[in-house]
Amino acid sequence: MANYCDSTYRITGDASELDTLYALMLKLEKEKENGNRVGHIVKELNGSIPEHLYVRGWWDDLDRESNCIRFHQESAWEPIYEAWDFICSKFKTLQAYFIAEEPGCEVYLKRDHPEHRWFPDNYYVDALPPKGDYLHEYFETIDEAFRYIEKISDTNIITADDVEALNLAWGEDGESYIYLHEYKEV
Repeated sequence: MANYCDSTYRITGDASELDTLYALMLKLEKEKENGNRVGHIVKELNGSIPEHLYVRGWWDDLDRESNCIRFHQESAWEPIYEAWDFICSKFKTLQAYFIAEEPGCEVYLKRDHPEHRWFPDNYYVDALPPKGDYLHEYFETIDEAFRYIEKISDTNIITADDVEALNLAWGEDGESYIYLHEYKEV
């Protein structure tokens, strides 16, 4: 069974091209069994799925906003952004932007629009403190993440190595942990 990668996507470009892609996505949802599969779009635009292209994923919460198409995607193991880049390449102006996380394989990736900054978070803290409840928070800067970790741990945090040392100390009880993940820009 695959680990699911959760992603949020925004596709930008010329309004007429956005309308065309959006209409295609709506049509596929209605006409095909499992019509929200990414591979259906690739087949519709290309005739077949290129052998090198991984398309195992599906979208939901599809919405046409004024300047983009927005949707949530679940895919196996990774955000399959190459598939969306391929789809966008079939149009002159479309570009795909996203943020994705798949904790099991430690995949934290994003591509944000330089002007819109839809995905400002760059760090994710995931923790189960000793004698505490599960915590998770998102941060724009590593300094904000360090200050948060200091607050929940009462420990001075200056570097990512300090977070790893804290994780090892917490892990001695066998259940507690703290992880700091950085979203890599692709």
